[in-house]
Amino acid sequence: MRAFVAYLFAAVAVFTGVWFGFLDKNSVQGSESRRSSSKTPVILSPVVEAPFSSSLQALGTAVANESVRLTANRSDLVKAIHFEDGQRVAKGQLLVELENAEEESRLVEAKALLVERTAAHERAVELRAQGISPASEVQSALAQMHAAQARVTTLNVTVRDHAVRAPFAGMLGLRRISVGALLQATTLITTLDDLTVVKVDFTIPETWLSAVRLGQPIKALSDAWPGEMFAGKVTAIDTRLDPKTRSATVRAVVANPELRLRPGMLMKVEVDRGERPSLQVPEGALVQKGEEHFVFVVDDEGIARQVSIKVGRRRVGSVEVLSGLQTGERVVVEGLVRVIDGAEVKVVAVRDGEKQ
Repeated sequence: MRAFVAYLFAAVAVFTGVWFGFLDKNSVQGSESRRSSSKTPVILSPVVEAPFSSSLQALGTAVANESVRLTANRSDLVKAIHFEDGQRVAKGQLLVELENAEEESRLVEAKALLVERTAAHERAVELRAQGISPASEVQSALAQMHAAQARVTTLNVTVRDHAVRAPFAGMLGLRRISVGALLQATTLITTLDDLTVVKVDFTIPETWLSAVRLGQPIKALSDAWPGEMFAGKVTAIDTRLDPKTRSATVRAVVANPELRLRPGMLMKVEVDRGERPSLQVPEGALVQKGEEHFVFVVDDEGIARQVSIKVGRRRVGSVEVLSGLQTGERVVVEGLVRVIDGAEVKVVAVRDGEKQ
């Protein structure tokens, strides 16, 4: 009987040990499973050093190379019009004539008087040479001749002012006057624009000033010509910044041989900033807090650390890193929302395709 009881106790002890061992094993496995499932799944991307090229983008306005509102120097009736709407004209081409019959008549009279006064001066000189005429008469004749010359010069200017000519070659706008109308000195006749090249003025923030220089190539696009790229270069940078916007105006010149670009057009400008080797991370890795930028770097043990970085240029999909990271470090690009500084993460994949 005693042997049976001893055997029974031994059997119970063995069963109890096995049972608790099974529970302990399951408990450990369950704890490890829960700990693994609590890790935030993330996808990483390595920090790489490669040539980084980017461009500055801005909006600008097209301006004619030369532009003027044509008006007359005199007030008078319009005698004749020698241009059509939108006509291309050469420098000095006659555009408008004003009534000038009275001025022409006065000019004829003045020229006749000049001939008379010139002859009188010549006679006075001859008589003086013969000792007949005193020197005072020669001086008087000379003064009268000079006065007649001045009169002719003045009337020539007056007659010339009754004709409106193109000050430079270009394209005319719409005609604003008619024959017979009384033209005042301030009346707009038409506009004249030199469109062989077009100036494009655009503004850049002061942080871009170091990246823009004279002679730098630019590309300009207009919605009026979809898919068409107009090439140009930077010709001037304003010496002053707008104190309110902290921006500077930049002027570029764009060739316009087919005259497709017009003053006032909205232009999308791209300024090529060149290429240089630099550290880069995907744009999706950035976390911005105020004016600071951070990324989460994951070490070999799977711990995510928040690292402050200084960013440089940007382009679609990539950001230049100026400081804070080293080549080969891995940053979180997906799963950022749930990542906590110092927490362990579950690396699902690396952006280059390497499985973990």
